[in-house]
Amino acid sequence: MKSRFARIAVIGLMLTLGAVPLQLLTTSTAFAQASGTTAMTNADVVKLAKLGFSSEVIKEKIDGASAVNFKLEVDDLVNLKSSGVSQDVISEMLKRADGGAASAAAGSGTPPTGAMAGNPFDVTMVTTNGGNVHLRGISGTISTTNAFVTVLEHYNFPGVAATVRTHDARPSFIVNSTDQPKGRIYIVSVEVDKGDQDRSLKLGNSRFWGGMKNVGAPDKDNQIAYDAVAVGNGNQWKLTPTTDLKPGEYGLYMGELFDFGVDE
Repeated sequence: MKSRFARIAVIGLMLTLGAVPLQLLTTSTAFAQASGTTAMTNADVVKLAKLGFSSEVIKEKIDGASAVNFKLEVDDLVNLKSSGVSQDVISEMLKRADGGAASAAAGSGTPPTGAMAGNPFDVTMVTTNGGNVHLRGISGTISTTNAFVTVLEHYNFPGVAATVRTHDARPSFIVNSTDQPKGRIYIVSVEVDKGDQDRSLKLGNSRFWGGMKNVGAPDKDNQIAYDAVAVGNGNQWKLTPTTDLKPGEYGLYMGELFDFGVDE
């Protein structure tokens, strides 16, 4: 009790002398502690989310930051999501890393920061008949199922069929990436659940003992092997499955699913 009164007395004295400004107890101080004077990072965003700030407030902070240094590879996106960062905040991070928004950064001539030059979530499907289709990413929800000693994790996406369809059994995909996309961008097959009216992708699993395995990466049974060839200015890659795709539902997975279907 005595120590408590002593702390109160010291704080009161510091406030009186002006050593601790009153705004120490305001949200602006939390922002300052989170971002400091350096570039805003993933850790700053996670800190604000865990402090309970709304998505709108965090997005305003992202837009207003003088610089950002976000890491937005697939594993980074999974970590952000599992740390409680909302989907719309992650989307704002992607937009800012791509050079969008932020009045402080606009018109500065500074190249976009982030894991990839150009929007990583920009996928074009190229078919053998010369048709190009822009794929749009969709978000899903995580579900887990206990299976004996293993916890199975699935990413579930709405609808039983993709809007984009092709008869091409081996389409190619143009993606933006400054690095080799294998191990970060996946071509996957998804399972249709007509009962739940969705499509699911099995992810890495965890055991009740022995830790977690391949968390955030699709299960190997759902991965489609592909060849990756650098094209354009070196910041783009052309991904082509090594074998024909059977009729069914597919997508490019990198935190979101860029879905398409193959018809007979």
